[in-house]
Amino acid sequence: MATIIDTSTLPFPSETLTLTATGDDREFIRQTAQQFAVAVTRGVMWSLGASNITAVPGADQIGGLLLIARILPLRDGTRHQRAARMAILISLNGVDTIDIEVKEIATGRAHTEIKGVYIDQLSAALLALDYDGDETLNPRYWHN
Repeated sequence: MATIIDTSTLPFPSETLTLTATGDDREFIRQTAQQFAVAVTRGVMWSLGASNITAVPGADQIGGLLLIARILPLRDGTRHQRAARMAILISLNGVDTIDIEVKEIATGRAHTEIKGVYIDQLSAALLALDYDGDETLNPRYWHN
């Protein structure tokens, strides 16, 4: 997974996106990202219009996956009709669960956060983002 996108344009702190680790730490981060990528089904990736999938250190610096998706933004309680490019940061946290942060790239506005996801729930949590209802997440797939 090579970096294809200029991460300086994304609305996350640079330390969560810049892979500075060396040796075993770097390999652990890469393997964690690979496990996340395997856990998310192709159908979910297609549903989100995922692109630019990249291994990153993540929010807690212990492994993560970054991808760009096209999601209908929910602003002021109104779902927009046109999809916006959003950065999805999937990070392993200190208690071995997964945190997901979604931010609109153009504005830096937070779309949603999902915390405490287990690896077998990752596809459902991400699929819940692909929704056009009155809530941020599709309740059929995820309850926050």
